[in-house]
Amino acid sequence: MNNIIEISDLSKSFSAPDGEGKVSVFSDVNLEITKGSSVAILGPSGSGKSTLLNIIGLLDEPTSGTIKVDQKKIIDLPEAEIAEYRNQKVGFVFQSHHLLPSCTVLENVMIPALAGFGELNGEALRCRATDLLNDVGMSHRSSHLPSQISGGEKQRVAVARALINSPSILLADEPTGALDKMNTNNLIDILKQLNEQKGVTLVMVTHSSDGANQMGEAYNLNDGNLDQLR
Repeated sequence: MNNIIEISDLSKSFSAPDGEGKVSVFSDVNLEITKGSSVAILGPSGSGKSTLLNIIGLLDEPTSGTIKVDQKKIIDLPEAEIAEYRNQKVGFVFQSHHLLPSCTVLENVMIPALAGFGELNGEALRCRATDLLNDVGMSHRSSHLPSQISGGEKQRVAVARALINSPSILLADEPTGALDKMNTNNLIDILKQLNEQKGVTLVMVTHSSDGANQMGEAYNLNDGNLDQLR
């Protein structure tokens, strides 16, 4: 089996508020994710779902355990390699779109490619950004500012931006958390289509059972344990 992500005995804990002892978020998590698959991670608020996703994206560090991406250990990479990994290997979609208010929709999509890790620039970059906006149904809004589009449209732009550098992994952290049911369904459909058509591995943290049902696999993180639901 061609695994793109392999998580072994991963644990995360924080210092207790009183400074005495540790508070465990999760412990000894093991997870294998196949290249090109779609995975939902469910669980109650505070169970550590977002923390797990952030560790995969190297936005946080585990207390112990290992993560391999494409057979390479990514924990304790040099800072320069971490920055390149975040920019090139993974794309992030958060609950809040984090679009820059002074930039147009098209400019927002292009921004991650300007970090200097890839070779995409100039007209090729503009064309790719335009194609991605078309993929998410937002090409007609390319010259608009974020203040001129709806919440659901902003999240579609955020998805396009996450894909600008052709990442092999898309990490989505409650991407529909601030959306109504119609926009939630539309965004989940877009994410699933991109997963199937572009082969990007999709890992989504969600409270939505409907959204989770559209993923190929589903896991539940609760009481520090990760269990496969299907």
